[in-house]
Amino acid sequence: MKTTKSLLQTGALALTLMASSVMAAVSVDEAAKLGASLTPVGAEKSGNADGSIPAWTGGLPQNVGSADAAGFLPDPFANEQPLFTITAKNVDQYKDKLTPGQLAMFKRYPDTYKIPVYKTHRTAMLPAKVIEATKYNATHTKLVEGGNGLEDFHSSNPFPIPKDGLEAIWNHITRYRGGSVSRFVTQVTPQTNGSYSLVYFQDEFTFRDQLKDYDPSKPSNVLFYFKQRVTAPSRLAGNVLLVHETLNQVKEPRLAWLYNAGQRRVRRAPQVSYDGPGTATDGLRTSDNFDMYNGAPDRYDWKLEAGRQEGDLHPLQRLQTGLAETQVQRHHQSRSY
Repeated sequence: MKTTKSLLQTGALALTLMASSVMAAVSVDEAAKLGASLTPVGAEKSGNADGSIPAWTGGLPQNVGSADAAGFLPDPFANEQPLFTITAKNVDQYKDKLTPGQLAMFKRYPDTYKIPVYKTHRTAMLPAKVIEATKYNATHTKLVEGGNGLEDFHSSNPFPIPKDGLEAIWNHITRYRGGSVSRFVTQVTPQTNGSYSLVYFQDEFTFRDQLKDYDPSKPSNVLFYFKQRVTAPSRLAGNVLLVHETLNQVKEPRLAWLYNAGQRRVRRAPQVSYDGPGTATDGLRTSDNFDMYNGAPDRYDWKLEAGRQEGDLHPLQRLQTGLAETQVQRHHQSRSY
C-alpha cells in the first residue's frame, strides 16, 4: 500500500506539473494590468527614479512627420545632441553599462571608436488590432505539446505577462513585424585575416492572416511565410529559399525548399532548421540564429531571469536598444521581458 500511495502521489504531482505547464494563460485580474500599470503588451509603464528612463505615454504620435518620396518617416529626434560621449579615455566610468563586445571595440580601436549617448525615448506602439489580440491571448493562449505549440492563439504576443523563458521566446517568435515585409539585406562572413565578400539578399515575409485569400474559418498550422532570394554575387545569384513556418514544429516540422539556380532544381530542405548552416554563411551562423532566434524551441532549456536590471533600459544602451526602439519597435513592438 505504501508503494501504491507513493506512486499515486508521484503521479498526482506529475499531472499537477503538466497542468501548470499547459495552463499558461493568466487570470482576468492579472490581465487587467495591461494598459494600466503595464503597457498594452506587458512592459513596465512607469519610468525610473532619476528620470533617465521615462514613463511610456502612448508611444510615437502618428502625426510625428510626413513620409518622404521613398516612404520613410523623418527622424523625430534629429535635432537632439548627445548627453555625453564615451571614448577609450573615459570608458572605465561606464564599464558596468557596456557589453563585452563594446569594451573589446574600445581596446581594438582606442583612437576611433566612440559611443555618443542620447536621451532615452519610449516610442513603441502597435495597431489597435494587435493590442486587442494581445488582450485576448493573455487570458486564453496556452502552451501545448510540452511547450512546442500554442493553443487558442490570435495574431501576435501570446504571453504579454510571461511566467517563464519559454513563454518569453514565443513572444519573440510570433511578434508583430508590420504584417508583411520586403527588405534588402547585405551579409558578410569575415575571415580571420579580415577579408570578406558581400552577399546580397531580398527577403519577403508575411503572416498567414495577411494573405488576400486568408479564411479564418479554415484552421492551419502555418504561422508565416518567408522567401529569401540571393541577388549577388553572381556565383550565388538566383538561389531561393522558401519557408512555410509552422506554429507547432514538433507536430509538423517547418516546410522548406531550396531552388538552386545553377542546377535549376527545387529540393526539400529539412536542414534549414536548428543548427543547420545558415544560407551563404560558410558555416559561421546556424539557421536558428537568424532573427536572433527562430524555429522550434524544443532543443533548448529556456530560463526567464527573475527581476530586471535598470541597465537594460539605461541611456547608455541606446546604441543597442534605444535606436532599435525608435526605429524598429514601433513596427514590431518592444518585448515585455
